[in-house]
Amino acid sequence: MDRGMVAPLSPNEEVTLRRVAYGMTKAKRLQPAHLTRLKNLALIEDRSGVLNITPMGRQRLANSPVPRLDKAPIAVDASVAALAKALKVTKL
Repeated sequence: MDRGMVAPLSPNEEVTLRRVAYGMTKAKRLQPAHLTRLKNLALIEDRSGVLNITPMGRQRLANSPVPRLDKAPIAVDASVAALAKALKVTKL
């Protein structure tokens, strides 16, 4: 199995991978160390200055659990829990 599929990612590296996948931000706003690690694991690639997720990166995301607000840890701030409840009620 490829190292990129099994190597542990920090929560911040996972966020960076999702941001690249969804095109949520420009590369210059992402942590260079996270980008370097994700490139070394072949989860993202740089094509002429544009970051793209690789097929392995897409597979990694597909196999990763997505954090959910309604399943938040007990230590979550009350305002975040209230927001999660409001979003669940309004089904946004």
